[in-house]
Amino acid sequence: MNRAIYPILSGALAQEREMQVFANNMANVNTAGFKQDDQAFKSVMARAQAPMPAFAYPTGFGQQIGARPFGPDERVFVAPHALHTSFEAGRIRITGNPLDAAIQGSGFFEIKTPQGTRYTRSGMFSLDSQRRLVTNLGYPVMGTKGEIKLPPGAIQVGSQGGIDVDGKTVATLKLMDFPVDHMPQKHSDGLFASDSAQPAKNPQVQGGHIEESNVNSIGEMVKMIQGMRNYESSQKLIQTLDHMAEIAIQGVGRV
Repeated sequence: MNRAIYPILSGALAQEREMQVFANNMANVNTAGFKQDDQAFKSVMARAQAPMPAFAYPTGFGQQIGARPFGPDERVFVAPHALHTSFEAGRIRITGNPLDAAIQGSGFFEIKTPQGTRYTRSGMFSLDSQRRLVTNLGYPVMGTKGEIKLPPGAIQVGSQGGIDVDGKTVATLKLMDFPVDHMPQKHSDGLFASDSAQPAKNPQVQGGHIEESNVNSIGEMVKMIQGMRNYESSQKLIQTLDHMAEIAIQGVGRV
């Protein structure tokens, strides 16, 4: 088999992995607070192999076919490296739900989950049976003094994250931020995890709004089309090399 197929195959598999990331971005184009991902890759050098020993013929055809071919024998492969998340803010949309909240600028809401503290940009909140402020998955939203429980009344979220009930502040949303070089990593359920959280400075919150996904659907469609074309090119190149090998084998058989 032609060894040139393997680097091309690694490229095709890399394109397949990238297509999965694009598809996930497209699937979450309407998910509040979702941040799009980009797949990064790295090159992998194949280790040089020891030269093939020559046949015991001093000269002639035997020595020629046993000799190492001219040129470098290193081959470069491609492999998935890491996912890069874009933390660019999404468009803020009004919902009219007084429990919804959208962060302007940087910052994350702190959430309490069975797996520990997590963070989110999605401010689609509601009240559970205990009148706790929770996410759409039922996880409690944390305030500066712990879990937030709201009494009955007219609720309004202030611009600094304070929650008023009938004009009286009863809790304040706990907003956390991260250094640029230590941004949180995506976790399960669309949440983020990190050990580098610190209180956000001068947080800006819009009540009755949510932040939409920052995925550009048109841009992702263009990337998917380009990825499909690259994948098809890899397929055609593998088929061409396979056809060349078939012709070479048939030609040797005729000789």
